[in-house]
Amino acid sequence: MHATFPLGRPAGIRVGAHWSVLLIMALLAELLAQSLLPESVPGLSPVTYWVAGAAGSVVFLASLLVHELGHALVARHRGLAVDRITLWLLGGSTEMPDEPPSPGTAFAVAVAGPLASLLTGAGFLGLAVVLPVAVPPVVEVTLVWLGWTNLVLAVFNLLPGAPLDGGRVLQAVVWKFTGDKRRAQTVAARSGSVLGLVLASAGLVEVLWFGSIAGLWLFGIGWFLGFTARAELAAGPAREVLGRIRLGEIMTPDPVTAPGWFTVQGFVEQAASGRYRSYPVVTFDGHPVGVVSLAALARVPDAARTSTRVEDICTRPPSVAIGSPGTPLPAVLGRIGNRPGQDLVLVVENGVLAGVVSPGDVARTLELAALGAEAHRPAR
Repeated sequence: MHATFPLGRPAGIRVGAHWSVLLIMALLAELLAQSLLPESVPGLSPVTYWVAGAAGSVVFLASLLVHELGHALVARHRGLAVDRITLWLLGGSTEMPDEPPSPGTAFAVAVAGPLASLLTGAGFLGLAVVLPVAVPPVVEVTLVWLGWTNLVLAVFNLLPGAPLDGGRVLQAVVWKFTGDKRRAQTVAARSGSVLGLVLASAGLVEVLWFGSIAGLWLFGIGWFLGFTARAELAAGPAREVLGRIRLGEIMTPDPVTAPGWFTVQGFVEQAASGRYRSYPVVTFDGHPVGVVSLAALARVPDAARTSTRVEDICTRPPSVAIGSPGTPLPAVLGRIGNRPGQDLVLVVENGVLAGVVSPGDVARTLELAALGAEAHRPAR
């Protein structure tokens, strides 16, 4: 789930939001403005309810970010790299290229998010208790709603099934007592599959027997949990294979490059005879600076193509993934973009471009991993 728009870099961690966040914010604002607030504090103007509802939905989004920052900061404290945080319709995700090296680290990272939500919820409820005289009743009710919502979020996330935090906690515990990480992943994934089925069934019962539309939301969450858990279970063997693969084993060595000092027009004449859509851009001495796509070249106006250098319009890190020949493939999978210009991994050795990993290289490797085989670079 890639971010649609950026939200800044709190604590140095890239944060973005998917467009689906706008949907959940609109639904929460409507819930507050049309139902909860008018019932709890009657007699106010519609504008007041909508302003409070919109503010409540924005603060709730911030509390989701606090939850994910809990994961991210503990992971970083434990020595794990954190790529970014993405907020979306059903919460958020903290993307880490490497898996926790021990059950203790896995447990600490998993439990940090729900703990952050518990503290956030308690904080909102505490403010609702100590500020009733200083703030209007509509603000007090919004604070209470934020408090209980965060507490429910924390408890729900602790349910024992992947991909919920509780599933990660279960995985860490099983890993600790059995010493078998693969078995722990399987237990957590199967538990998540059962949990998803239970929630989806409860949602259907709520819709069919009680006529509550809210059951559709519960059904959707259950379906998502079950689907994701089954995907994790199926991906287990492939994950083991991928963890052993290094970029140097699957890269395309000596790729066709775009000289950064060329003008756009000069390189277009060269690229027209090739068969690629994206090219690594290098300096005169072979140092990579980024990736350029045919689409990026086409966006340069005709009149500027003879004076614009390729290096000036290329996509640069961190939008382009870079690794060494010894970098594990899973460490860069999450950083590979899905658009030309962001879809190449630059493999650098001693500061010089050694090769690239293309979408075709990754797809072949993933398909072989799903078959239980490993991809290797053919001998030259």
